Amino acid sequence: MSEVRLRRWRLEDADDVAVMIDDEHLHPWSAMGADLEGWIRREVAEATGPSRAICLADDDRALGRVAVRPPELASEAVRCDAVHEVDRPAGELSYWLVPEARGRGLAYAAVLLMMALVVPDTGLRSVVLDIEAGNVASERLAERLGAERRSPTRVEVDRTGVARTLVVYVLPVALA
Repeated sequence: MSEVRLRRWRLEDADDVAVMIDDEHLHPWSAMGADLEGWIRREVAEATGPSRAICLADDDRALGRVAVRPPELASEAVRCDAVHEVDRPAGELSYWLVPEARGRGLAYAAVLLMMALVVPDTGLRSVVLDIEAGNVASERLAERLGAERRSPTRVEVDRTGVARTLVVYVLPVALA
């Protein structure tokens, strides 16, 4: 596994992540494709919570994203029946990698860094990983992180109007 680091987004990162506009798992949920420049500006501003570009230790190119939305900006996943009162306040964790960076453990390392360096300052008790059923790589990552798969699943309509089943995982925030 290559060593990763997280850094704040920069406007010039748009070119590195433009390949994700048509990604089968990201496209239904992200506004990136409709307005890449606006998307990158919101990431730079952290308009929806802490967001970091995933880079290799020796390469500054943005290879992915890891972000946490606070409860007030998160999807209904943080308020669904699968999230218990003891989990709250719960934020929403999301992550993705450009295709060339997948399969090397980078997302796992990036999420561990985010959970260690950024999330503790948010005051969250847990984070929710809201994963589309059938996204095997993401489900495996959630399990490797130690997130607990919860019931019931939930259904949400994506940006294209398609109802999709989502599996809810909850990962506690380690309090130092």
